[in-house]
Amino acid sequence: MKIRDIDTILINSPGRKWTIVRVFTDEGLVGLGEATYSNKEPIVVAAIETMKGELIGEDPSRIEYLWHKIYRISSLGGIWRMAGPVAMSAMSGIDLALWDLKGKAANLPVVELLGGRFRDRVPVYTHFYGRTPEESARNAKLKADEGYTAIKSSSRATSFDLYVEDGKPQETADHFAAAREAVGPDVDLLVDCHGRFTVANAVRLARALEPYDLYAFEDPVAPEDLSAYPKVRRGTSIPIMGSERLNTKTQFRQLLELDGVDIAQPDLMYAGGITEVRKIAAIADTFHVPLSLHNTKGPVGILAAAHLMAAIPNVAPTEFVTGIPWRDEILQTPLKVEAGCILLPDGPGFGVELNMEAVEKHRWRVGDPR
Repeated sequence: MKIRDIDTILINSPGRKWTIVRVFTDEGLVGLGEATYSNKEPIVVAAIETMKGELIGEDPSRIEYLWHKIYRISSLGGIWRMAGPVAMSAMSGIDLALWDLKGKAANLPVVELLGGRFRDRVPVYTHFYGRTPEESARNAKLKADEGYTAIKSSSRATSFDLYVEDGKPQETADHFAAAREAVGPDVDLLVDCHGRFTVANAVRLARALEPYDLYAFEDPVAPEDLSAYPKVRRGTSIPIMGSERLNTKTQFRQLLELDGVDIAQPDLMYAGGITEVRKIAAIADTFHVPLSLHNTKGPVGILAAAHLMAAIPNVAPTEFVTGIPWRDEILQTPLKVEAGCILLPDGPGFGVELNMEAVEKHRWRVGDPR
């Protein structure tokens, strides 16, 4: 079997365009992956088109070789690495499609190719928001009543100015106090800081939130300086989670060696797909650190993440976005979520196929209004 073609489909989802990658073979099998990189979708598509030239005619079953061919072998004699977020997102989409294709060729779910099921269902967390503490409490209770046992909201920051933003400690604490009272002690609460704060301001915010028994304090500082993470970690009892914006196993190894996080948070589509992220999982496991995948993507990416998380031992709840009522329309079989967990489909590959009629209804093309 040989790779015949690779193309992309952009889906007009709110806030980002789901970037679906299709790998076609000369035997008629098609693998599906996802390469969504928010607000950079056309650049990622161009990168995939460039990489395609290196892959046409190759055997798609040689996933590890093809990953390294793109990452290092074909990059100016191995001098440069495809390690930035755009290139890694493009590589991830192709990598995921190759895993889906390999599962379809073997007539097995991808989880079985990764060593089999460590678990039958994958725990997830979703999101709650509110303009007031009372609204946050209502929305948190709504998600808990839907069966989610872990939910996340953002700090009450109003800008992305790293040097003046402080997370509004008391205001943020008021929202989480209301949410905790609404959902009780058995629902895990997470806060997302989006990497906005200095170390001092991150610690101030964390200490204001400590009375509300948070499960995780996500990305308190920008990831450019990994040494900032352990400084925040030493300043609070809340477990530190990060970082969706790291792109390689080497970066995660460095962060773990610094004792920077309690929960590692790669994004399957920013960090090289299953081929790279399962290595990140193995490295994290040697530090007794679980993974919670950042995942604000479409259904292909969601199921790809679920297959990996079902196969590894060190798992924390992974991200799951709700509130897109037509998401299941573009699938031949809807996603299954029960009691705060994703259930893996039994079909080969990732167990996901597109409903192309619905895809065309929601398709976005470069030049269309955002």
